[in-house]
Amino acid sequence: MMTDNSNPFTTLDKQIKAWNTFFKSENKQVDHEEATLYAFSTSEMYLRYIHKSTELEQLRYYYIAQRIADLYWQHNRDHRGKDSPGYPGHFGCRVRLREMKLEIFWVYNEFKPKKNADGFQVISHYLPREGHYRYPKTTFTRAQEWEKPVIEVVEDAFSTIRRANANLIRMRQLCKWNDTNLFQMAGDIDDFKMDNPL
Repeated sequence: MMTDNSNPFTTLDKQIKAWNTFFKSENKQVDHEEATLYAFSTSEMYLRYIHKSTELEQLRYYYIAQRIADLYWQHNRDHRGKDSPGYPGHFGCRVRLREMKLEIFWVYNEFKPKKNADGFQVISHYLPREGHYRYPKTTFTRAQEWEKPVIEVVEDAFSTIRRANANLIRMRQLCKWNDTNLFQMAGDIDDFKMDNPL
């Protein structure tokens, strides 16, 4: 999976060269009907390839976000001892990927003593981001002193991933729109042929 060193641009470069050569060719024997069908079919495949590629890219974003979350939780674990300054940390982060929807969010953990047992029950409260790529700093005003700089660095990285992921979603939408446009173009050409028989 990680060791494929082939150059994915070689095929693209060959195709670009072939199309440029085709445009410059003065060969009158070109079957434009067949060439047009080929242009439509390859364009459709190209759009599907891009759409599928965004799914792969999102998996990579998910992996990177999860590693960043792991670093946050490592800091959290380092401050869990009762003698640690600022114990306990109340903020936690989560990363999820479900049905091609990447979610990166924070929670506020409330600690309640367990009934008839030692220890605490942790109740996590979801913190909404309200449509922005980044949580406002006021979200973390109750953070311990050790948490604040860690949260800031982690949230910087998360906001970049959220923005990149939003671009992927936009690319998916654009691919769907262009697929519809291709279908419309093909229909328009067919209508033109019917209205203007040679």
